[in-house]
Formats: sequence, C-alpha cells, structure tokens
Amino acid sequence: MITQKNSNILPGLKISQLKNDNFDLFGILPLITEEFPSWGVSKLKGYLNKVFKNKSNGLLVAQNETSYNVGLLIYSIQDVCAEKFGNLEDEFSKCLVIENLIASSPILEKSVFLSLVEKAIDIAENNSCKSIELPKFDASFDLIKKKYKNKILNLNGWRTFLEIDKVLTANKEL
Repeated sequence: MITQKNSNILPGLKISQLKNDNFDLFGILPLITEEFPSWGVSKLKGYLNKVFKNKSNGLLVAQNETSYNVGLLIYSIQDVCAEKFGNLEDEFSKCLVIENLIASSPILEKSVFLSLVEKAIDIAENNSCKSIELPKFDASFDLIKKKYKNKILNLNGWRTFLEIDKVLTANKEL
C-alpha cells in the first residue's frame, strides 16, 4: 500500500492504493465478488492482474479501524473527447474513469463512496485529469451529489462526470 488517508466522513476509515506487487486477493475477495458473483478465484485474479498491467489503472481500498476492507474502487485513466466539457482547444482530455465502486455494507455505502471518490479526485489531479467519470448515480451517491453538486455533469444519464478543474481538494498525497 502506498498511502493512507484518514477520512473525516467516517472516523478511522483509511483509504489505501494497492499496487500489483502488494495486493492481497483474499483480503479484497469479499468485495470484488460483490461485483462479479459468478466468477471464480482464478478469473478474479486474472481480472485484477489485467487492471494492474496498465500503469494508468489502479485500485483503492477503504479499511475501517480494525483493518477490515469496507470499500473498493477500481479506476483507469483514459483520454475522452474534450468537447464534452466545453474545451474546444484540445481534441482529447485525460479522465479518471471509475470502473467499479463497491461497498461492503449498505449502511456505510454513501460515506465509503464519498471517501473513495475524494481519494480518486486526488489521483486525478496528480495525473492532470480534467474530469472523473462516475457510474450512474443512484441513492448511493447522495453525499457525492450534495458535496459536488456544482461540478457534476450528467451527459447522457448513464455516466456522470465531475469536472476536476472546478474541484478543490486539500489532500494531494498520491
């Protein structure tokens, strides 16, 4: 794990970035099987190896004070059409795409999602991304909607974007 951030949303929550050489499949297995329940261990391990194969991809894990994994975020950094964000100067701009966002408990889901997205914003800023692409909003994203309401672009109802140049974060440790 590279860095840890104590979240002010849930006391004791730590967000860590995992890398290919230090991820524990069995530590994150309960979370990743939430997203892919029919996959076996070898297919899950293959998927995670594919995620880590590209240096612009990554995985964040949220742990509570007893080091139990309560959330997982898998991301990739991609080029997207810049005109979607009103940028007519460049053809493409960098975007951090959240591929999977998982929480272990429906009770903690909103706070875990917000904490993971805030760490993703730090990563996006440090990689000169102009936006973050989030999954389709539902009630699980209420805290994110409330905090970033003026920065959200929902272009087609399926995916939602946060404009990074408008987001100010104090923590840039990744």
